Amino acid sequence: METRKVNEIEYREDLYPRFEANQALIQRYAYSIEYLPPIKINQNNILIDGFHRWKAHQLEGVSEIKVEVIQTASEKELKKLAYQLNSNHGLQLSNDEKRKYAIEMIGELSVQALSDILSVSESIIKMWTESQRKSLEEERNRKILELYLRAWNTQQSIADMFGIDQATVARIVMQIVQMHEMHKDFEPPIYNIWNLNKQDNVTDSHFGSFPLYFMKSLLYYHTEPMDIIFDPFAGGGTTVDASKQMLRRYYCTDLTVKPGREKDIMQHDITKGLPDGMPKPDLAFLDPPYWKQAEGKYSDSASDLANMSLDDFYGAMDKLFNELTGRSVKRIALVIQPTQYKNDMIFEDHIFKFDKMLDGKYEIEMRYILPYSTQQYNGTQVEIAKENNICLSINRDLVIWRLNER
Repeated sequence: METRKVNEIEYREDLYPRFEANQALIQRYAYSIEYLPPIKINQNNILIDGFHRWKAHQLEGVSEIKVEVIQTASEKELKKLAYQLNSNHGLQLSNDEKRKYAIEMIGELSVQALSDILSVSESIIKMWTESQRKSLEEERNRKILELYLRAWNTQQSIADMFGIDQATVARIVMQIVQMHEMHKDFEPPIYNIWNLNKQDNVTDSHFGSFPLYFMKSLLYYHTEPMDIIFDPFAGGGTTVDASKQMLRRYYCTDLTVKPGREKDIMQHDITKGLPDGMPKPDLAFLDPPYWKQAEGKYSDSASDLANMSLDDFYGAMDKLFNELTGRSVKRIALVIQPTQYKNDMIFEDHIFKFDKMLDGKYEIEMRYILPYSTQQYNGTQVEIAKENNICLSINRDLVIWRLNER
């Protein structure tokens, strides 16, 4: 039988199930220390069972105590063992103590396991933990939805994470969608000129960021709940935020991922092609760098569309369109501003070039005009425009193409 110094034993209140010590029992044990069985500790001298026997040794001033060492691999195992031992011998746990443990551990242990540990019926465990189990179920369902909205996850992969079947995941998702549709209160703009007084997405400070209200309106008019939205220029995450609020699944990537968005946006260079393994999107939302307006705004990389020559910019976009049309993506949405550049303020309307790239495979479903709420030109540009009798463009175009199935 091993022994330890009494003062080496570590008592952890969070691991020991008593509400308070029983002083009478400590005194009784102190009168018969030589007959007491060993206390139980783990390999780190943490007390698992035998609190009153340990206190009796302290009361009598005995320096050593007999111990039984039990190897434990985790905090969960420590707590489970402490309650199990105290439920079955010695001064047994009260119902209040058992209830406290059941409430605390229902997230870690099943109803059946708690019933076995505490020696009470499963019906009692269910009664004690009803509100906790409901909260845990709601939290589990929230996590399932969060994971499923990230379109690189499947219902089966999520089921495997939670130890449930795929049908359960499908049912949970369907119930959430139905509740969302019943309480849907979003009001999109009625007309195709969309205007805001100021940027409304505080999480997206990117140059040229797309307002959250606009993104939600786009999803409202041109997608359905649980459609997959692909955004290869995800920036600060407007598409992510809108998709979560509108219950659309999202597959978002960017050349550089904003810190804090790593779980929602994958790092990917779209000029290298579509991401491997990406499911077929229902809508591809393209908000590319506005070429010369955005030069150097995002990065110094030569593969950044904003830093390319106009021909290379169009070449990269043509390649992207070809890959999307090759997947027969149902809709392609693109937002961009016409570019006025060089000293003579040449006007370059990208939309018409992009429409030609789609080569009749897609037809325009809708075109929205998005006036800027703030001035986009510096004083020098304004003076050049005045001197050359040039009118300056101050709006973005949002065009939605639909796959031509005729």
